[in-house]
Amino acid sequence: MLGLTLEGGGAKGAYHIGAWRAFRELGIEFDGITGTSVGALNGALMIQDDFDTAWDIWYNINPGDVMKVDEKTIELIGEYQITTEHLNILYDEFKRVIKGSGIDITPLELMIKRNLKEDKLRSSKKDFGFVTVCLTDRKPLEIFKEDVPYGKMAEYLMASANLPIFKGKKIEGKSFLDGGFYDNLPMEMLYRRGYKKIIAVRVMAMGRVRRLKYDDLEIINIIPNRKLGLMLEFTKERSRTNMALGYLDTMKTLKNLKGNDYYIDYDFQDDEAIEFFKSFNTKTITNLAKILKLNNQKTKEALLMEDIIPRIAKLMNIKKENAYSEILVGMVEHMAAYKNIDPLKIYTIKDLLGQVYHEATNDLQENERKDYEVIEEIFIRLNKEKLLTEALKVIFTTRNAYTVGN
Repeated sequence: MLGLTLEGGGAKGAYHIGAWRAFRELGIEFDGITGTSVGALNGALMIQDDFDTAWDIWYNINPGDVMKVDEKTIELIGEYQITTEHLNILYDEFKRVIKGSGIDITPLELMIKRNLKEDKLRSSKKDFGFVTVCLTDRKPLEIFKEDVPYGKMAEYLMASANLPIFKGKKIEGKSFLDGGFYDNLPMEMLYRRGYKKIIAVRVMAMGRVRRLKYDDLEIINIIPNRKLGLMLEFTKERSRTNMALGYLDTMKTLKNLKGNDYYIDYDFQDDEAIEFFKSFNTKTITNLAKILKLNNQKTKEALLMEDIIPRIAKLMNIKKENAYSEILVGMVEHMAAYKNIDPLKIYTIKDLLGQVYHEATNDLQENERKDYEVIEEIFIRLNKEKLLTEALKVIFTTRNAYTVGN
C-alpha cells in the first residue's frame, strides 16, 4: 500500500496542493493519508477528492480567510515567525496586541465546515488519520477517521491545527493543542497499518518530527527547494509561489528532473555534452583561457577539456569526477539565474539553453564596447562568482556550432 503524509506548517500548506497537482498528473493514487495541522486539513480535501476546491482556496487565500486580525498583528506574527527563541518576547507582545485572548480563527472554522463533506470522507475506502494533543488529558491523540464521533470531524480537524496563539474551542469540555507538538509528520500512523511505502511532503516548519528507522519502510521525501515563507503568511502571492514550488519539487523528485535552482527535464548523455563543449570556436577558447588565467600553449581541444572545463566546474563547486552533462547543466543554470530567467517552470535543456543564449547575446549587442583584454586585466580583482559569470558570458554570447538537443 502507498501512503501519503503531509507535514504541518500553517500557510506553508499551499505547498501540499502543488504536490497534489503533480500526483494527479503522474497518475499516483494513495491508499491512505495522514497529516498534522494544515496537513490534516489538506488531507481531508484529498480524501474527498476535492482538488478544484482546494486549489481555489489556496490560490485566492488572504489573512481574513483564516484569522480575524488587523494588519499590525499580522506584521507582528511575521516578524517573530513563531519560533521558540522568540516565545518570551512574543508572549509579551501578544498580551499587548490581542490582550491575552488569542487570535480569533472563526473564518478558518467556517471555511472548514463549508468545505468538509464528512459523509464522503468517512465512506472513502482510503485510510485517513491526523494528530492533535489533548491538553486536558495531557496526552497526544493519533486519530483515524473512524475514531472521531460522527458530526465532530470539523472540530477535531480544527483541534489538530490549534496553535497556542489561537483562540481555541473546547470539544466536550476538553482543550486541544496543535498536533505538531507531538508529531508534525505522522508517518508512523500509516506504518502501523501496514504501509511499507510512504511519500512525505515536507514544508520544513516548526514542530516535532519523529525519525522512523524500519528496514521494511521506504520513505520518499518531497522537500522544498526554497524557503516557503512564514507560518501565518496567508497571502495570495506567497501561496501561489508555494503551490508552484510544491508542484515542481514533486515532479523533480518523482521524475528525476535535474538542476539545483531550476527544474530541467533532460535525457542527453555525456557524449552530447562533450560535443557541445568541443564545438567552441578558437576565439571562445582563447577568451576563456585569458579570463581564467590559463596557459594557452596547449592545443585547442586539450586546453578546453583538460583546463577550461575543469576550472569552470571547480568555480561552480562541481567535483571534477562529475559527468560532463552535469557540468553543462550547472553552467546553464548559473547563467539563467544571472539573467533572471524564471526558475518556477520545467524546462528542457534545449529550451533553457536557448533562453540563456538569447539573453546573453542581447546583452552583448547592448554593450558593444566590451573588450575581453580589459576584462582580463580586471579579473584579478574579481571574486569567484564574478569570474565564473564572466567566463560563462564568453560561452553563451558566442553562438557555437553545436546546440544540445539538435
